[in-house]
Formats: sequence, structure tokens, C-alpha cells
Amino acid sequence: MKNETDFTKVKPYNADEEKTAQLARMFNTISDKYDKFNDLMTWGMARWWRRVSLLSLKKYRPARILDIATGTADMCIKSYSYLNPELVTGIDISDKMLSMGREKVSKAGLSNKIDLQVQDVSSMTFGDDSFDAVTIAFGIRNFEKLDQSLQEIHRVLITGGHLLILEMNEPEKGLLYRGYQLYTQVFVRMTSKYLSSDKKAYDYLQASMHAFPNRQKLIDILKLNGFTLNQYRRFTFGVCSMYLVEKQ
Repeated sequence: MKNETDFTKVKPYNADEEKTAQLARMFNTISDKYDKFNDLMTWGMARWWRRVSLLSLKKYRPARILDIATGTADMCIKSYSYLNPELVTGIDISDKMLSMGREKVSKAGLSNKIDLQVQDVSSMTFGDDSFDAVTIAFGIRNFEKLDQSLQEIHRVLITGGHLLILEMNEPEKGLLYRGYQLYTQVFVRMTSKYLSSDKKAYDYLQASMHAFPNRQKLIDILKLNGFTLNQYRRFTFGVCSMYLVEKQ
């Protein structure tokens, strides 16, 4: 099964090197500024989007949660605030992002509850049926091998377990779309250069959002990889979407 779309060709630095290797280097470069950039890109709304999305899992009472592309571990920490699981495991390809995450986890007093590991989602080391729920916040568009990664997620989830995805969208065409384009191309671009000297990193983050399949296209891809849609929700005029799916 393959979903070769334009997003697979969107890479931070060059067309030849593997995307995952480039992303690991990129996120290491911008790790100390990424949280600020994320707040900038989402107008600070990402915190509310995370809360609402995580609360959609509450009725299922997941005891073991895996957070993929965990970055600086915000989703891991928030999982404890809203869901109180037994253990949360966070994985990412950037060791520097995880290093910052461990500092956050330690300050929150959750070092014995949150385990952070360097792993690639397309080849995870966890056993089958290891987790009750998997979360991905603003990271799925960075997957180099989308189908393979989704199949790995399907493998490590228990039957009936849930995958929660939160991802940015470009608004539909119209005045909102034009306003959003102006915001990202002018304000965000001008501001991001003060956050990091790695201009290509922020250009990639915007380009990947534009190219990644979203809404019904992503729902169809999830179905092809063995998931059933439970809930789809749009946030803030459609600039962000939540997908809650269940392992068949």
C-alpha cells in the first residue's frame, strides 16, 4: 500500500538525502525555539486544541499512551493533567528536543511516569498491542513513510485502541485563506528569522503543511491502514483538525 503524494518530496534541505535524517538535524537546530514558533504559527491556540483533543480520549481511560513526534513532551505532560494514565511513552527523532522535554518532565515531577526515547515511528521497537492509545500532535506531516508508520502504529495499539491526530490545515479558499496566506508569508516569515538562523527549517514547516493530505484525504488513508473514524473535528475556522480513529 502506498500513498506517494507531493508531501513526500517536501524536505528541509535537499532532494537527495533521506527526509528523516534531514528532519532530525533540523529539529535539533531549532529545538530551543520550536515551542515559541509553534505558539506563533497557531496564535497560541495549540494549547486549547491539545486540551480538547486529549479530553476526547477520557471516556476510554487509556492506561498506556504513546505520543509520537513528542518534541519537548508537551502532549505527554498534558496527558497526565487530563487523562491520568499509568505511563506515557514519548518518541521523537530529535535527541535535542527530547533533552528539553526531559527537563520539562522533571520540573513537572513526572520523571517516573513519562519515558522519552529516540525512535523512528516507521520502525518502532515496542511489542504488539503495547498501548491503549497513540497521540500525534502536529507531527504526522513529517512522516517520511506514512503508510509504514501507520501500520506500525496499528501494530503497537491494542485492538479497539485509539489513535488521536492533531494537525494544522490551510483554510479553504476564500477570504480566510487569503488572510492566512498573508499571515504566514509575511508576519510568520519575518518573525521566524529572529527565532533561528535556520530559515529553511521554518520554510519547510509551512511547505509541509501546504502539501500534506488533510481532511477527507487523510481519513481515507487512515481507513486504508486499518482504522475506523470515530470523530473528526475542525478547530478555529478549519486551520486545525482533530482525527480520532480506532484500530479495527
